[in-house]
Amino acid sequence: MPRRNSVRWAVSLLLAAFAFPLATYAQSQESQTDSVAEAARRAREQKKAAEAKPAPVITNDTLKPAAPAPAADANAAAPAPGAEPAPAAAGPEDAEQKAKDTAELADLKQKLTDAQKDLDLAKRELTLEQDNVYSKPDYQSDSAGQAKLNDLKQQIADKQQAVDTLKARLAELQSKTDTQPPAAQTPPSTPPQL
Repeated sequence: MPRRNSVRWAVSLLLAAFAFPLATYAQSQESQTDSVAEAARRAREQKKAAEAKPAPVITNDTLKPAAPAPAADANAAAPAPGAEPAPAAAGPEDAEQKAKDTAELADLKQKLTDAQKDLDLAKRELTLEQDNVYSKPDYQSDSAGQAKLNDLKQQIADKQQAVDTLKARLAELQSKTDTQPPAAQTPPSTPPQL
């Protein structure tokens, strides 16, 4: 009999050893489910609270004024001896010429953009036509297809030359009006204060 009791005792002990971790695992799963539900509840409450607050409106009055640039040294502002004096302020004729140049500059930029789009479309058309012609097994004998490809290549060369001419004229006009091409805007070093 003692052997039977010891076997029962061992079996009971093994079952308890397996049952205890399963029970604690189930409790931890339940607590995680509760914590996820609680987190979702808190997130909904925060969202409702955020929607209730009006968004701040930023105006010129709410922004701090920018700090003035440091004043240049008085000695640096004076021309060096023997140097040519600075040109006089621009007259009305110069302002009128600058306005014309600015208008022409805007017109050239638009023409350049249009010419680049046309060039891009022509290149795409050439690529499609090449796929169409060279996909045929007897493409060497397709003289009409080859002629069309040659025509498209000539059109692309002409459009590329027109784009290059517009770019050169634009660069010349920009240097004449002392305007630089638009550079990538850098973000301010410090964010605006609210």
